[in-house]
Amino acid sequence: MRRACRQARTAWWHTLYAVAVAVLLAVPAHAGGPDPDQGPPGEREVTVFNHGSRPINEIYVSPQTADQWGEDRLGERTLEPGAFLRLHLGRTRACAFDVKIIYDDAGREEQRDVNLCRTLQVAFNGSTATAAPGIGVAHSVTLVNQSARPIQQVFISPAEANQWGDDHLEHGGISVAGRRGVTWRGDCNVDLRVVFENRAAEERRGIDLCAVAQLSIEPGWTTADALPEPRTEAPAEAAAANRSDQIAILPP
Repeated sequence: MRRACRQARTAWWHTLYAVAVAVLLAVPAHAGGPDPDQGPPGEREVTVFNHGSRPINEIYVSPQTADQWGEDRLGERTLEPGAFLRLHLGRTRACAFDVKIIYDDAGREEQRDVNLCRTLQVAFNGSTATAAPGIGVAHSVTLVNQSARPIQQVFISPAEANQWGDDHLEHGGISVAGRRGVTWRGDCNVDLRVVFENRAAEERRGIDLCAVAQLSIEPGWTTADALPEPRTEAPAEAAAANRSDQIAILPP
């Protein structure tokens, strides 16, 4: 009788053990543990610090699971070097976020999988920035000044940039009827700005430097359907401007 009871208890424990093992195998491995990408529902925010040397023109923040960056959270503002900005992201359970910034020269920098349930700050210093698409490819173009005034400055920037960057003529200008080659490293599609000696400026958008070897700066060049081709002689108004300091002696 005792032996039969012991055998019954042993069988019962074996059955209980088998059921427990089956239950454990049926439960996913992550069940019962916290999801590192999720947290209690709450307002999420992040403070972005610009520890770099260039202004930040765009900031994008999105959940790590999203496949789109969403809208630029800076809008019309600029985050200057040394400045910071607090961004409110709304109420969510998400903790893991990706942050991307774009500098004034169109270079970009990213930080991925930032846990905003543990930290409220993210800093960029330019150390991991990548250049704009196409950067590093050299494009040379000869500018021919067929206007009536010397050109003192030339600025070239990517079409998507919000700043002009550095002057490409810092070691001298382009005289009337003169020409000078400049080199741009970057994408083919650029904007061009020239500044004359009287500080007047003219701009042309969407120039394809991969298709243009020479560019004539002359009246109407900013609005012409096709970029003007350089002429062999200076225009009449330019020649007249060059002779404006001469004294004419008329016969009696």
